[in-house]
Amino acid sequence: MERFKDENKWLGSFGNEILVKCPKCASQAVVRRALESELYYRDKRILECKNCYYSLKEGMLKYIAYVDTYCCNNEDKIKFESQLLNMKPETIKLKCSICNEIKEFKPNIKEVPFVLDTDKSLQRVGAFNAEIWYQKEFDQSIFWAYNLEHINYLERYIKADLRERNNNGSGNGTMVSRLPKFVKEAKNREKLLKIIEKWKK
Repeated sequence: MERFKDENKWLGSFGNEILVKCPKCASQAVVRRALESELYYRDKRILECKNCYYSLKEGMLKYIAYVDTYCCNNEDKIKFESQLLNMKPETIKLKCSICNEIKEFKPNIKEVPFVLDTDKSLQRVGAFNAEIWYQKEFDQSIFWAYNLEHINYLERYIKADLRERNNNGSGNGTMVSRLPKFVKEAKNREKLLKIIEKWKK
């Protein structure tokens, strides 16, 4: 009889490095802590791909420049809004439809936090909206894991015939206590272990 005892690990215990799908080349990439703060939830994250060298840091900003002003009269406005920009432009050249002259205008700037646009039905890392690498649809839900350490912990839990909770100051905050019902059900054990076996190959 296999036995599992909850080690009071919470989800963040496995979150220092999270394997994700690179948004640029679709290879395996990693989201890791920047270690700028000792506190897990206050620390920023960095996304890095060794295959295509794509890199993002949490908190990156893009910019939208827009102009809404008068040129040569007080009746017709010049209006313009840019696409997402990597840098703030000091001036923007626009052609006035009244005087037909190209003039420079100082734009207003809107800062936009940069996140990836991915399939919202998939499990993803909140910092970048990047898809988690290890995930599989299961019984109208998604079975997922951050990395190999997380997978091994889940495997031990799922394999166990006897599962012991450890309530030593953890309350309902451990990862095991918050697992979805389908992971806990014995009838799903073999199917889930087969998914894990494929992940570990």
